[in-house]
Amino acid sequence: MSSNLSVKRICEYCGNTFNAKTTVTRFCSPKCNSRNGKQRLRELKIKASETQVKQTIASGEAKQLSAEFLSVAEASKLLGICTKTIYNIVYSGRIKAVRLSERKIIIRRTEIDKIFEQPDFLAKKIEKPKKQPPIRYCYNMAEAQEKFKFSEKALYDLINRHNISKYRNGRYTYVLKSDLERILNVNK
Repeated sequence: MSSNLSVKRICEYCGNTFNAKTTVTRFCSPKCNSRNGKQRLRELKIKASETQVKQTIASGEAKQLSAEFLSVAEASKLLGICTKTIYNIVYSGRIKAVRLSERKIIIRRTEIDKIFEQPDFLAKKIEKPKKQPPIRYCYNMAEAQEKFKFSEKALYDLINRHNISKYRNGRYTYVLKSDLERILNVNK
């Protein structure tokens, strides 16, 4: 049964006008119909992918923030404050933290929780790293051993016993000449 009906319509895919034989026709050709179907499938796949990525990111952040040990950046995300504030709290001693290296501080999650339980909680203060003096004012460990006739272990024991500051520069560890000479009472 053919219809003698002719209705002017606008194709939903390409936007061109065409004469449709029924009132429910949506596309000007099978090609536009096919392209529209493929586009809808593509959009559904993209939406599904985006939701999966959002869920993965959210679960990853939740895992990180529920970890036992947090970096300064993770702690700042958890508390919703900037990293500079976290460093200030650590240096003030309100949070115990461990300095793993010159650039890495780790905070135990329970320490952050203690802030809210005991607001006046004071812990051992971590000192800010001291600025390294020029190398011309320092001995590296090999030079110090040679000058003062110490073994490596004896030199390190002496430095630790007297709390002498050590500075790292690349592979070498340096100690201020004045500190060693003061302790060993060396006259120039």
